[in-house]
Amino acid sequence: MHLYAIEFGFAAKKKLTNKLDLQGTISLGFSYIDTRSERLAKGFTFIENFSVGFSYQTSNKTFLYLGSNFGHVSNLNFLSPNDGYNILGMEIGFSYKL
Repeated sequence: MHLYAIEFGFAAKKKLTNKLDLQGTISLGFSYIDTRSERLAKGFTFIENFSVGFSYQTSNKTFLYLGSNFGHVSNLNFLSPNDGYNILGMEIGFSYKL
């Protein structure tokens, strides 16, 4: 099964210390699932994600991120079945400020 998606979201940071930020992200998007499963019909679906974690500034332009993610995929009952998928995961990231 493959899921192809595009999401649009918002992120916010709250400074906790000089180098540590609390970061939250919420996003919503459209997706396509190429295989029917016992939980979800093949075709057009929606995807939602929420993540929260910590961003640590390692240098003037670099940051490390560690967080948790919750996502949900469903088709809003356009097709059956529509039990959807809930996804819980960990996120590790690196960013460079241009």
